Amino acid sequence: MYRFSEVVGQETVVGYLQSALRTGSLSHACILTGDPGSGKKMLARTTAAALLCENLQTAEDGTCEPCGQCLSCLQMESGSHPDVQVLEREKPTSIGVGEIRRIRSDLQVLPYRGSHKVVIIPDAQLMTAQAQNALLKTLEEPPAYAVLLLLSEGTENFLPTVLSRCITLGLRPVTETAVEQILVRRGIAPEQARVCARFSGGSVGKALQLAENEESAGARDRAVELLRQIEKADASSVIEMAGSLNTPEETAAFLDLLDIWYRDVLVLKSTGDPDRLIFTGELQYIKDAADTLSYGTLQRISNARAAAGRRLKARVNTELVLELLLLQIRQACRRDRRAGS
Repeated sequence: MYRFSEVVGQETVVGYLQSALRTGSLSHACILTGDPGSGKKMLARTTAAALLCENLQTAEDGTCEPCGQCLSCLQMESGSHPDVQVLEREKPTSIGVGEIRRIRSDLQVLPYRGSHKVVIIPDAQLMTAQAQNALLKTLEEPPAYAVLLLLSEGTENFLPTVLSRCITLGLRPVTETAVEQILVRRGIAPEQARVCARFSGGSVGKALQLAENEESAGARDRAVELLRQIEKADASSVIEMAGSLNTPEETAAFLDLLDIWYRDVLVLKSTGDPDRLIFTGELQYIKDAADTLSYGTLQRISNARAAAGRRLKARVNTELVLELLLLQIRQACRRDRRAGS
C-alpha cells in the first residue's frame, strides 16, 4: 500500500505535498529531483494515490494518507488505475516528442473515475528539447484535472520555460544511519545492513538492491575473504579477484568495500574502539591488521588506492589497475608482517 509514512528522510517534501493535497492546492506540474533510488517513484505514486483516493485519511496534525481500501487505492496498488499514466520511453537514452504527444492526447480525455488524471514521467531529464517544447503547451494551458509529476536526477537538462511552469521539489540523500535502520527492519542482518548503507550514498533503493542481490553479496564475500589475509594470498588469487569484476558497478563496489575495510583498520588502530567499526563481524581480522600494519603502510595503501582511482578515470585497463592495486596492498602487508615477526 502506498503511504507517505513509508517515504523515509524526505519530511520537507512530504509535508509540502500533504499540505497541498489537504488544501486542494497541488500544482499541476511538479518536478521531483533526486539520485536514483532516492524514492522519487514511490513518492510520485503515493501522491497520485492520495490525489485519487475516495476516502483520504487526514490526521489531527494535518498529515494525510491514502485510505488503501477504496477502489481507487486498490487499482493504484495493482498498477491498473485508468487515470494514472506512467510514461514508458521508446529509447533507453531519450524521451522523444512522440511519447509526449501521446501523453497530451490522453490528457484531452476526461478522467474515467476520479476528478484528476495523473501523468508520471520517470527520467524526465532525458526529454529532448523538442519533447520539452511539446510538453510546454500542456504546461501553459493544462486541463483543470491534469497533474504531471516529472521525476529527474536534476534540473540541468530542462528548458527554462519548462522549469518556470513547474514546482521543483528536491529529495535529499538519507543518512546512513536511517538507511541501516530501514534495512534491519526489513530483516537484513545488522552488519550487512551497515555495509549496504555505507555503499548506498543515501539511497534507500540502492541499499535494498545491494542487500537483496545475491550476486553482489557473493562478490562482497569473496572480496572480504581476500582482504582478511591478503598478505598470505598467492598472486593467482589476487589476479583472479581483479578479473572477476566485470562491470564498472562491480569495480566501484569493490573499491568502496576496500575503502571501508582499511578505514576500519585505521579507526581501530587509532581509537581501539570496536564499536566504531562498520565490519563489526570481522573484528578478529580488523584487529590483526590494526596490530600489524603501521600508519605508514596504511598511508601507502591509501595512496595506492587514490592512484588506482585516477588511472580508472583515465580509462586505463580496469583489470590491470585492480591487479596492480591488490598486489601493492599485498606487498605492503607482507612487509609489515615480516617486520613484526
